Amino acid sequence: MIQSIVYRLIRKERKKMAKKTDTTASVLAEIAAYGAFLPGSVRKSREKRTLKNGKVKVYEAQPIYTWTDPATGKQKCRRIPKAAFKQVRELTLRYKGMKKLVARFEAAAVAENLDATSKKNSSR
Repeated sequence: MIQSIVYRLIRKERKKMAKKTDTTASVLAEIAAYGAFLPGSVRKSREKRTLKNGKVKVYEAQPIYTWTDPATGKQKCRRIPKAAFKQVRELTLRYKGMKKLVARFEAAAVAENLDATSKKNSSR
């Protein structure tokens, strides 16, 4: 009894996530056309130096690109050239959009699978 209620709730939520027109093929086509992206984040950094007279001078340092290594699960950092900051930032922002597309694909796949299984069960 409880399993069937949970199953129905999951099914409703998955269908809400998937748009009515979303099919796995249409979302896969969007993913294929999406373009380049980078997982992780990028941030600007500053360095502070104390001069001989006691004043503190702040310098713009190279930006830092941070990501999680999928093999080890550990976070890694690399300094990137200042000129590449804008491009890397755009690529990391595109990664968030890619994650949304992947979630839409998963929801569409589950919805299609649930529809297929419910049609099989109704014919019995």
